[in-house]
Amino acid sequence: MSKGTIVSALNFLSKELKKAKLCNDTKPIDNAVNDLNSRKDKAGYWGYNLQKLIFSNISTPRGTMPNNVSSIQIVLNVEIHEQVLKDGEILNPVVIDKRRGFEKNYNFSIEISGFSEQKKVLSHWHLDFDSNADNEYMHPDFHLTFGGNAMKSEGENENQVFGKVLIVPSPRLPHPPMDAVLGIDFIIKNFVQKDIANNIINNSQYRKAVESSQRRLWRPYILAVASHWCKFNGCNLKADMMLSKKYYPALEN
Repeated sequence: MSKGTIVSALNFLSKELKKAKLCNDTKPIDNAVNDLNSRKDKAGYWGYNLQKLIFSNISTPRGTMPNNVSSIQIVLNVEIHEQVLKDGEILNPVVIDKRRGFEKNYNFSIEISGFSEQKKVLSHWHLDFDSNADNEYMHPDFHLTFGGNAMKSEGENENQVFGKVLIVPSPRLPHPPMDAVLGIDFIIKNFVQKDIANNIINNSQYRKAVESSQRRLWRPYILAVASHWCKFNGCNLKADMMLSKKYYPALEN
């Protein structure tokens, strides 16, 4: 995919969002396109920063709390830098560079807000890239997280922060199936402090039990998804092509 292809896609979305009256102002997309075109990245690399694309007057989903929020607003922020991969390369296409003067970060956030009796309430999701090995809990390089700074109390009693929280029905995020072993492993790795968790998960018998369940349940799931793009040389995956769409309905042909 070339930089021109991404420019065309963003320009198309800018027009369509305005036409559908989902975004009154699509200038953030136009700014991202200008950012992409003006960068002096070397061949095969590109990036852009899209900030504060606002989707307005969206009907409140059923089950939202507080239940007196009449409409919601959604703000999208995306900063991404990519590199071109060859068909046979299985690498991370997202470029991260922390060097001063060469900073390239990955940030993706969705902030949802509304008003409950004149009080603004917030819900916030962010997709981060963080390969720091010193984190207290399990930390996948790319991870979708609910919460963050956008929902923190500002100058108020921290105990009142939940009065600002807007709870909307959560998106149904794809995830491989889990059995009891993987469920226990998920809890230990995500909610038990690392120094305690390591005493359990480093046990060879424990690791074999988890590996066995992952191989039974996750291997066919992930290979089925991979088969959606299995067009490179040497790919011999013989997966049911319908499974990738069942597992990830958002996939496009």
